[in-house]
Amino acid sequence: MMNLRLWAYARSSSPRPEVLIRQMQGLLAEAEQNGWQIVGTSQDMSTGRTLARMGLWEAQRAIQQQQANALLVEDVWRISHEYCTALRVLEFLQDRGAVLICTQCDVSYVLYVKGLSQALYQRAASKGLGLPWKIE
Repeated sequence: MMNLRLWAYARSSSPRPEVLIRQMQGLLAEAEQNGWQIVGTSQDMSTGRTLARMGLWEAQRAIQQQQANALLVEDVWRISHEYCTALRVLEFLQDRGAVLICTQCDVSYVLYVKGLSQALYQRAASKGLGLPWKIE
C-alpha cells in the first residue's frame, strides 16, 4: 500500500463560506480518524464547470511536485459534475500515479455509474498506468 500524502480539497457553488468551512472540517476530521497525513488544503467557491479554479490548481501543483499523492474530497462531484471536467482531473491523477479518495461515496461505484471508469480502465491498459481510485 502506498504511503498516502493527501491534499484535502473542498468545492461548493454555495455563496455561503460556512458550507466550504464545514466541508473542509469534515475532510480533516475523516483524515484524522483514519490516520491519514494531510500535506495541504485548498478550496473553491465555484460551480466546478471549469478547470480554472485556484484551489484545484493548488492541489494539482502539489501532486505535480510530488508533495501529495492523493486527493481527498467528499465525493467525486466536488471535482466536477461535468463528465469531461471530472475525466480530465482523473486523467491528471492517473498520469501521476495519484489517487482520489472520497469520504462520502464509493469512488469506483460512482465512476462506474457515471461512465467514467471505462475510459480510465482503457487508458490504464493502453498506457500501463494504474487506476486513480485504487490504492496499491
